[in-house]
Amino acid sequence: MKTVESDDRWDISRRPHTKTKLKILRKCFGMWFEIWSGPKQKKWVSNEWYIMDLFAGRGIYTDAGEIVSGSPLIFLETIVEKADRLKRNSRITLFLVDDATSVFNSLEKNVERFIADHPQIRNIVDVKPIKGDCNEVIETVVGQVNNSSRCPLFVLIDPWGIKIKKTTVARIIGLRNPKDIMFNYMLEGVRRTSGIAKKAYFGEELTSKEIRTVETLTEFIGDDVDVITASDREILEDYVNSVFTTQDLKAAACSIEYPDRNDILYYLLYASRKLRIVKIVMDIYDREKRNSTRQLTFGKEFDEDSAIIFIPRIREIKGK
Repeated sequence: MKTVESDDRWDISRRPHTKTKLKILRKCFGMWFEIWSGPKQKKWVSNEWYIMDLFAGRGIYTDAGEIVSGSPLIFLETIVEKADRLKRNSRITLFLVDDATSVFNSLEKNVERFIADHPQIRNIVDVKPIKGDCNEVIETVVGQVNNSSRCPLFVLIDPWGIKIKKTTVARIIGLRNPKDIMFNYMLEGVRRTSGIAKKAYFGEELTSKEIRTVETLTEFIGDDVDVITASDREILEDYVNSVFTTQDLKAAACSIEYPDRNDILYYLLYASRKLRIVKIVMDIYDREKRNSTRQLTFGKEFDEDSAIIFIPRIREIKGK
């Protein structure tokens, strides 16, 4: 069993929520891959597919010293596992974006090692590592995508905090490609930055750092979402409606709790054009959250209302 020295930021030994997120990603991407490689889709779908991982990280985590695949390797492992489902001459372009130099260098090495161990994937996947802030390089990324309704697109947006601009997400959604988007809506980050925005709203003086924090929140949430008087749930609803459902995407949201207290850390969103896909994701959410809850040791019970569906043109949140 491969092991590696621990790095706190990438050590998920005490982060069950991250382990759950990775399991959900693997199952959701596997589901997406199987649907688009199914016999009905092969009749009309192009052999050009695209995957975007806008906060790709190192490609691996550690868990008690053991190497655990992060999102880039989850994508590659799934493709290797299910490659025989693809049409002949299929080509999948995988964009891996990260802006930290040390992280990006590790990402390239880990991906190169995987490809060296699985050389058959070279004929299927074109890996494009891109160093930079995804908000700044998004045009470079989308400029390499065949903007066609016949070319499927899977997008993972899993930022540290709320460092993803609303305009960046809108640029991706604006593509004609049939797209599924998994999005980490970091509630903790929204709460923290909203608190500073409230200080400004009520006339308190802000430091230069706090002013930049409010600007980051505005870039993430937009000007059309009330973060002053609305509840966490209302802010989430307004954000999902303004970003996804107004573009005729359906969305599922699953609350992911802190490991050590009864509170929500973030919502894992999944947006798709097809309601049936969103419902499949809801089932994946349910199963993985039930499994992870059973493994917790501090007595927390599974919340059956923790998964939500958002439907275009309907303002109500419909619980499962």
